[in-house]
Amino acid sequence: MPRRPSRHSDPDLVDDLTWLRKDKGLTLERLAQAGGVVQACGGAETPIETLHERFLAALRSMHDTDGGRALWAAYGAEEAGSRLLKDRRAAYAASVGRAPDTLKDWEDQALHELALRLLSSYYAGAPTPDQLPIPHGGYLMRRLNVVCLIQDRRFVESRQKRTVIPLVDGAPHFVYGTYSPTTLRDVDGGTLGLSKRTPGGTLHRIDFDPPLRRGQHHTFSFRERVPDTDPEPDFDEDFSGQSFESPALRYRVEVHFLGEQPAVVWGYDKLSRIERPGEPEDGLAVELQVSGPPDGASGCTVEFADLYGGLCAGVAWRWNLQ
Repeated sequence: MPRRPSRHSDPDLVDDLTWLRKDKGLTLERLAQAGGVVQACGGAETPIETLHERFLAALRSMHDTDGGRALWAAYGAEEAGSRLLKDRRAAYAASVGRAPDTLKDWEDQALHELALRLLSSYYAGAPTPDQLPIPHGGYLMRRLNVVCLIQDRRFVESRQKRTVIPLVDGAPHFVYGTYSPTTLRDVDGGTLGLSKRTPGGTLHRIDFDPPLRRGQHHTFSFRERVPDTDPEPDFDEDFSGQSFESPALRYRVEVHFLGEQPAVVWGYDKLSRIERPGEPEDGLAVELQVSGPPDGASGCTVEFADLYGGLCAGVAWRWNLQ
C-alpha cells in the first residue's frame, strides 16, 4: 500500500480525515499513513497506540452531535477493518432511520469540527503543546478502575488499577492524593516510596524503577484503607469518586455495599469539587444489584469517559430519603 505524504495545513488535515474515513476506516495501519492526523495527535515520534487513543478521544468529544455520532460509525471506531465505509454507513443509517446520503452530509460537516478540535487540542487526552505547562503529574490516564467496599456506612477499602501514559520522558513516580487519611498496601507495578499527611489530606507516592519513558503505557495497582481508628460514620450522604487533574480517557468505578443498604444511588460526571456529588435527580440513574462475593453484598458499576480539568466524577448515595 503506498504511503501518504505528511500533511500539516488545515485543508490538508480535512483531506486526511476524509481519506481515513474510507475503505476499512480507522485501523492502526491506515492511521499511521494519515500524516496530518498523526501530526495533530502528537507527531510521528508518538506511539501509534497513543495516537489512536487521542483520535478516539477527539471523536468521543463530539458524541453530543448527530454528525459526531455519524463520524464515529463511519470511521468504524469500534469495528475498524471489518467492513467497508458504505457498509458501515448503511448499517448506521438503518439504526437511526436516516438515508445514507443524509449521514454523509452530517459526516462532511462534522469533519471540519473534528479538524478544529484536533488542531486546537480541545478535547480530553489531547497532546500537550510545548509552550503550555504539563498537566498535573505529567500523565495521560488511559484507564482507571476502582472497586470500593462499604460496610454499614463505613468505607472498608478500595482496589485501584491505573494505566498511565507519561507525557514527559523519565517519569520517576506517580503521586496519588486523597482528602482523608488512608494507607496503601499490595502495591503492584511500582513501590510505595512515601506517604505523607498534609492539612488537606494524604499524599502517596508510587515510585517506578526504571523511570517510565514518554508515551510508554504502564499499569500499576494498589489497595487503599482507612485507619481502624476512623470514627463511626454519622453522615447520611457519601460518594466514591475522583478528581481529574490528569486527563483520563476511561474511568470505571464499582461500589459494593455490605450490611446497611443506601436508599438511593446515582452517578455524577464532571462536577467541581464544591458541586459534587450533586443531586440524585440531576445525576446518572444507577440501580443496585446483587453483586456476588462478598456474600450478601449489593453493588453497582458506572463508567465515564474523557475526564479532565480537575473536575470530579463517581458514584454517590444517600442512606435515607428524608
